[in-house]
Amino acid sequence: MTCNLCQANDTEILCEGVDRLHEIPGTYKLVRCRQCGLIYIDPMPAYEDLAQHYPENYIPYSKAIDDEPCLLKRWDRRYGVYKRCRAVIRNSDQQSGRILDVGCATGNFLDGMRRLGDWQTVGVEPNPYASNYAQERLGLDVFACELKEASFEKDSFDIVTLWDVLEHVPDPMATLQEVARVLRTDGVLVLSLPNPETWEISLFGFHWAGWDMPRHLHLFTQDVLVRYLKESGFEVIEITSFTGKYHVFLLSLDLWVRERFPYWRKLVLSILRFWPIRLLGLIIFSISDRIKLSSIMAVFARRVEEDETNGNT
Repeated sequence: MTCNLCQANDTEILCEGVDRLHEIPGTYKLVRCRQCGLIYIDPMPAYEDLAQHYPENYIPYSKAIDDEPCLLKRWDRRYGVYKRCRAVIRNSDQQSGRILDVGCATGNFLDGMRRLGDWQTVGVEPNPYASNYAQERLGLDVFACELKEASFEKDSFDIVTLWDVLEHVPDPMATLQEVARVLRTDGVLVLSLPNPETWEISLFGFHWAGWDMPRHLHLFTQDVLVRYLKESGFEVIEITSFTGKYHVFLLSLDLWVRERFPYWRKLVLSILRFWPIRLLGLIIFSISDRIKLSSIMAVFARRVEEDETNGNT
């Protein structure tokens, strides 16, 4: 298959891998485009085959925060959603408006935005289980389909978010172009996605959770991502990291220990979930954030007029 960004057919193989998270049979080849640096699975799995890799216990399909039985975990999850919501409000400089969350899963982020202000919240989620949960448990307006199939009107949203979603879509360029179409001029796009330049790859290799074959169909370095955004009509405001860092580290370690030392798995994870250890991790990940080497990138971008992207203003 050709590269989704530069349309070249010139790749080098990075590795062959399996579904380490859910251990569903299948082998996948991860390649890097020699022309632009985009990383992707080749050949791309068929859409209908991918559905089995998104079971109901897939991590993003989490229950409503209010239904979380553990008080500390409930507080931790609520704080995580609050951080996302406040970051969106701060970078968009808006206290209200119409927001679309693409790949909204079970709807916890949209529920958080709804609680923080006068926001009209809309979600898109193709997984039937997750979309039904968001509609029935949280009462959210969620379209159970892909973004393009929702057929939103042009310029109909002030903010569009894709939390850990762009790496899952088979055609990232088409997805970003559709986001640009439904987002008003000067509207804000928010992305979070794995960073294949993180130092954690040196530690975990292909057990790093960010590879996540075959769900992660594409992976983007910062340079590649900036090019995608520019070519689809966006100007980058900020690239930072503030979500999921320690959780990704724990998941990577879990995948590594599960394969190498399965009998030590519970002990190792219980130690690393201990609060003093997490505080030490906070220091390490704060340094990673400053040098932009955390496992998760958060990107804020502004939709610009076509002549601005062509450099004619």
